[in-house]
Amino acid sequence: MKKLSLLIVIFATSILSFAQDEIFKVLITKGSNKAIVASSTTPQDLIVGKKLYATDKVVVATGGYLGLSHKSGKTIELKTAGTYEVAKLVEQVNTQNASVSSKYVTYVAGQMTANNEDLAANRYKHMAVTGSVERKTDKIKPMAPSQATVLDELVILKWNLIKVNNEPAKTYVVTFTNMFDEELLVKETSDTQLVVDLAKLNLKSEKNIVWYVKVKEAQTIRSDKYNLQYVSDEKKAVELHDQFAALKSELSEQTALNKLLLASFCAENKLTLNAMEYYEEAIALEPEVDEFKVIYGKYLIDSGLAKASK
Repeated sequence: MKKLSLLIVIFATSILSFAQDEIFKVLITKGSNKAIVASSTTPQDLIVGKKLYATDKVVVATGGYLGLSHKSGKTIELKTAGTYEVAKLVEQVNTQNASVSSKYVTYVAGQMTANNEDLAANRYKHMAVTGSVERKTDKIKPMAPSQATVLDELVILKWNLIKVNNEPAKTYVVTFTNMFDEELLVKETSDTQLVVDLAKLNLKSEKNIVWYVKVKEAQTIRSDKYNLQYVSDEKKAVELHDQFAALKSELSEQTALNKLLLASFCAENKLTLNAMEYYEEAIALEPEVDEFKVIYGKYLIDSGLAKASK
């Protein structure tokens, strides 16, 4: 009888421990989403950083969006209105091999509340800098560091709108050269931005690539030359590549939340142009969720690439 009683106590303790164990954390929430917790009869507003437990339920509002991180580091997005049991949401998460992504879940959560800044109160200041650059000048000024450290991954290059004879320029020409001024790639675009796969530019061998932008119909209008520099320390480069490959493997689903974590890896490792591309991809996947624009805008301001609107 004593053994049976002991087993019952151990089982009950295990159940209680599971119920009190944090399962998910809120990373992004849009709309009047709520949490229903066992200790209260009143639904609670879901806020960034809120912990969710096995006995909780979440209510996603019509038109709402909820981005959660599992304790393993994997993420899940809820975009359909309804009530979800946290214990059942676990079944939708592949919790294996998430050691790298868990670090960047923590990084994102920290960015959302950095310096106790209320991102919600400053959302429009941050969002305003994420669109096309509209400075009316006679010179092309890219939104990029003059010397940017990059991995041979996707980068996005952005610059200001140029007018020729009071009309928007029709075509921009982006030229990439090696350090000997030999052309590696020339791209044309009618947009004020260009996505480039640096893996196709043999960056590992070249180590340094120069790029600049000019207007096709007025070629005297051009930017200064900017530099893309591959990670100089070979050991560090290998480590970064291995970590990023592991992170992409863990975050294989094409979701905005996963793109945000990839951007965060690049941001933490000061790979600015790589980070910008993944922030842009996150926004493109969930254009109605302003929080992605807010986080991206804050990153651009903090990096000195954009000025906050007043």
